[in-house]
Amino acid sequence: MQDLEKRYKERVQRMNAAVELKEPDRVPLYGLVDNWALSYYGTNLEEAKNDVKIEYAAYSKALTDFNFDAALSPGITYPLKFIESLGGGIYDTDKETIQVATSQSEIMHVDEYDQLIEDPMKFVLNTIIPRKHKIFQEGSLEEKFGKFANAIAINGAWGQDRGMLVERYKKEHGLMIPTVAAPFMPTDLILDFLRDFRGTMLDIKRCPDKVAAASMALVKPSITYTLAMCPQPQDDKYLALFLHLPQFLRPKDFEKVYWPSFKAFVDFFADRGYKMIIYFEKNWEHLYEYLQELPKGCIMGLFEDDDLRKTKKALGDVMCIAGGMDNNSLYYGTKEQCLDKAKKLIDDLAPGGGYIFTTTKVLLTPQDAKPENLKAVTDFVLDYGVYNK
Repeated sequence: MQDLEKRYKERVQRMNAAVELKEPDRVPLYGLVDNWALSYYGTNLEEAKNDVKIEYAAYSKALTDFNFDAALSPGITYPLKFIESLGGGIYDTDKETIQVATSQSEIMHVDEYDQLIEDPMKFVLNTIIPRKHKIFQEGSLEEKFGKFANAIAINGAWGQDRGMLVERYKKEHGLMIPTVAAPFMPTDLILDFLRDFRGTMLDIKRCPDKVAAASMALVKPSITYTLAMCPQPQDDKYLALFLHLPQFLRPKDFEKVYWPSFKAFVDFFADRGYKMIIYFEKNWEHLYEYLQELPKGCIMGLFEDDDLRKTKKALGDVMCIAGGMDNNSLYYGTKEQCLDKAKKLIDDLAPGGGYIFTTTKVLLTPQDAKPENLKAVTDFVLDYGVYNK
């Protein structure tokens, strides 16, 4: 038990040192693993969703067979049974992964921006939720209330299971699961839950002032939600921000509709001592100028498609750079090719600290990585990534 406690503390210190732009004892390894764990174990999403014992068995195998210091999630990353209890949602699980179904989230009408801006919570509770979920569209008031109460209980049980799983990883494996809250950024809330991609992009062209104002109106609810999940900063807990829209925006549109609310949220929590994992999906090179204004030494920036050599040169004094091991190589490449890529990443990105080794994208399907290749590179980094040899 003492050895596991010591390992856990070492891993927390290692991750935090990298995020704070320092040199830890070695390059940290981060497990960006999601539904890949299910196929690796030999189960499926339906079985794991309905049995937390199977879920833990699958994810614990995937997260401890490799030398990860920290990992994305203790299990399935979205409360699917809760969504089902509401009568369905925007998520498609037919392919054994959790994906947003195409053209399923254009729920708010374009002429409703003023209502959203005036009182976001009132608008969402009174207009969007009844419009979105089937349980509010039929039956008596008492029946609707009963179904909603049941859904809330299911969601509460899911949340308790997450806490239990995180604690098991800590106590049984000395493994850090840092994600304590995963708030959507204000403009991404509009994209993902209200206007969908087509509607949002049209709105940015036709009424950018409305989108910007709505985004700013959503900052306070986003902060309130996050504080409810994590009232105080903790050494082993990071806020996880998944950014979905900016990579599709021109710099001038990003500056107008997305940047002000995003910066306000990040500054609020950075000023209070929180650390954050920010997932910069796709390519962000055209927006580096803005990212240079983010608070320093509190962000782990995970980049999918960027050239991390350029990224570290541009942003290495602002945030810890994470990623680099591309999923295609892990599945289609040979062991030797994967090891060569891992070596080059360490050689180019590790000096001076501020680098965390992980995959470029979340591991979802079996085609995202061959286990033998993932094992080879994590074992290699464990030895080769040591500082001050």
